[in-house]
Amino acid sequence: MSEQKFLKNDLKTLVEKFSKDDVITSIEKNYQKDKVIFVHANDIVDNKTIKPAKVDTKTIENIEKSIVNHGLYNPLIVRKAKNNKYEIIIGRKRWIACKKINFSNIPIIVSEYDDQETLLILLCDSRENKNFNPIEVALIINELKTKFNYKNNDICEILHQSPSQISNYLSLLSLPKSIIQKVSTNRLSFGHAKALTHLKSEKDVITVAKKIDDFRLSVREAEDLVYSLKDKNIKYTKNYVLKQKDNTIIVQINKKEDSDKIYRKINELLKNSFKKL
Repeated sequence: MSEQKFLKNDLKTLVEKFSKDDVITSIEKNYQKDKVIFVHANDIVDNKTIKPAKVDTKTIENIEKSIVNHGLYNPLIVRKAKNNKYEIIIGRKRWIACKKINFSNIPIIVSEYDDQETLLILLCDSRENKNFNPIEVALIINELKTKFNYKNNDICEILHQSPSQISNYLSLLSLPKSIIQKVSTNRLSFGHAKALTHLKSEKDVITVAKKIDDFRLSVREAEDLVYSLKDKNIKYTKNYVLKQKDNTIIVQINKKEDSDKIYRKINELLKNSFKKL
């Protein structure tokens, strides 16, 4: 295993190493030669950095079905933890699914990565995953900055993203816990969450998040609503397009305090109309 372990280099060298596009692919390819052991799901613990980031239930359910029907072939990458346990590094969603179905035959490969290397691998894994969890990314970035003195430019190089985007990730951690959980479980998009970070009042954040959900606001509409709360002279306007057969109903609401009442009224009218069909 020692020949595959990343050397303890300075920050600059690590940034260069982990900024390459094929980091995770290379790691997984190298591990094909390593010894695989099998453990129960309960022998593995969550990663201590990204543990607060919840995972979308539907995603886990789909993985569960796949494991039940086809088994689990690709090993999870872990490292040793306390009390004879293993901490997950790569394969967190698969481990969560295994834990839910009490799976007892999980293939794992035990690595020797230290805390910094583990964080960098987690960051690269998110970068290479189109369905990445933005809260996980925010937690990893925050720990790299606070514990290992990484700068935004270092993280930009690894993630291949702009400094402003790095700031956007970190700003998510300032949101209320209930909102963070919605972002983490895909009930609120990254774009919507970014708009919410511009609000200073927790009450305003929760109010706008509810309106995003109730009215299915686009990111642009959510941003407009956020700016309307920051500037009391701007009126909240929302166009609802509700289709009933070949008819389209468009209702413009100019007063945000009337929006809930009008929306309920529209729903009542539509329900009554459909009952007559």
